Amino acid sequence: MPMPRKSAFRTVLLLAALSACVGQAPRAPAPGAAPVAGGSPRGEFQNLQVLPDTISRAALTAVMRGFSSSLGVRCTHCHVPYEGAPPDSLNFASDAREAKQVARGMMRMVRRINGEVMPAIPELGDQRMQVGCVTCHRGAPRPLMLEDTLLTVARAQGADSAVAVYRALRAQHYGGFTYNFGERTLSTLAARLGAEGRQAEARRILELNVEQFPSSAGAAFELGRVLEALGERDRAIAEYRRALTLQPNHRPAQERLRALGQP
Repeated sequence: MPMPRKSAFRTVLLLAALSACVGQAPRAPAPGAAPVAGGSPRGEFQNLQVLPDTISRAALTAVMRGFSSSLGVRCTHCHVPYEGAPPDSLNFASDAREAKQVARGMMRMVRRINGEVMPAIPELGDQRMQVGCVTCHRGAPRPLMLEDTLLTVARAQGADSAVAVYRALRAQHYGGFTYNFGERTLSTLAARLGAEGRQAEARRILELNVEQFPSSAGAAFELGRVLEALGERDRAIAEYRRALTLQPNHRPAQERLRALGQP
């Protein structure tokens, strides 16, 4: 019996958002089954626990390259070199690196999403929509939103460090799909800092937002609100007026200026 519509969509979104999604792995053949067409002799590859042991070398290489490009990592993210051997001589059978164990779990999870959850969504019909590595990772080893990364830095090292990390990541990733460098990201980060009572740090983030989006009335207004909360009345008024210059019908800015006794 298919799961209810809302429940199915909720399950997909939850799994996709919270999990470090990786590409779908093909199902292993039943015990005693013949090797897949074009596959390799059984036992050529050691310690395959999710992928079928009859997978061809070309197919296995394609899966590994998919992981690499989707997470922005190299082979050494999951594999360790042989002891005493050159760094590029990797022991692919070893389970010494925790990331390899995590990858196996994620492969099984994605198989379940694509094999059980997606087919149970009536709206999809015959469409073959599937999730994969890039669904969550978007070219980063950890599937975190930019605001989450910056919040971690701000909590540990302060807003100036978060600003420095933002600039470095923007220089490296702007124009790609790994991070969202839109106005909303910094606005959300500032709101979360403000909710934690870190208004001064929220102000620093919103100053960066105004710098990045100088034509945004919303960015100017949000900075004005934090400045007002910090008791910086004159600067707050200046930001409210700038918001009105950019957007003359910006009602929240008009209301704040009236509340502060400004014409």
